[in-house]
Amino acid sequence: MTRTVLVTGARGKTGREVVAQLAERDDTVVRGGSSRNSQEPTTVPFDWRDRSTWPKAVDGVDAIHLGRPDVQDSAELVTRLIAAAPAAHIVLVSEQGAERVAAGGWVRQVEDAVTGNANRWTILRPSWFQQVLTDPRYFLDAIRHERVISLPTGGSPIAWVDTRDIAAVAVQAIADPATHHAKAYTVTGPEAVTTADIAANISAAIGVQVTATVPPLSAAVAGAAPWLAEVVGDMFGRVHDGTFARVSDTVEKVTGRAPRTIGEFIAEHADQWRG
Repeated sequence: MTRTVLVTGARGKTGREVVAQLAERDDTVVRGGSSRNSQEPTTVPFDWRDRSTWPKAVDGVDAIHLGRPDVQDSAELVTRLIAAAPAAHIVLVSEQGAERVAAGGWVRQVEDAVTGNANRWTILRPSWFQQVLTDPRYFLDAIRHERVISLPTGGSPIAWVDTRDIAAVAVQAIADPATHHAKAYTVTGPEAVTTADIAANISAAIGVQVTATVPPLSAAVAGAAPWLAEVVGDMFGRVHDGTFARVSDTVEKVTGRAPRTIGEFIAEHADQWRG
């Protein structure tokens, strides 16, 4: 039986991988939802702020891979989208340790919007994406030009995960909703490493010294809107208390293969940091 799947945030780090992996399946019709124009045949217009794009995007879908919209009213938007596709299995990308967020916190509100409204749902709670190391909006330029990686982790390790592995778990959940309904999966890499470990690995890979710095938490929230500063501050609080260092076996149990290590990711992408 052919299933139709909408992937919101189809150009995002996880969304693009979900689209690519679903496209390899003969039993799946993929709709990559994007607010930007695209000539790709699998792309459909979808904009969280333009609800006129929603009906066509969700028409007849069996599942929605839901890239969480990082806006203050995210829970309301998610609730409305689920109401527009009441029969769809919702696979939400949340974040590691979301279950530890206080009731009423933004992260919990978004998860509750899914679990409280969707007939079938799966929650993915990934650790930090390895791909932010090669994203110019995050660490790429600082590593390539300044030879520094700076994170207010307090020195705590993180179980960084490759978005290709997150996508592989998502695809399995989409393909077998009965098995994965009402499950919340923590998705991590196979080891937790510090920012200093990453700097040392990149240094060895590119033959140039990269330095790790640990700025104060205030640097991560400077200039952010109050609601976002609270969300980011809470997230780094979970980094500091070791929540993001906890390693899960989800990738291997769900997909049948081990997750990619941070070392493998660095070796694969070394050319991007050489400049």
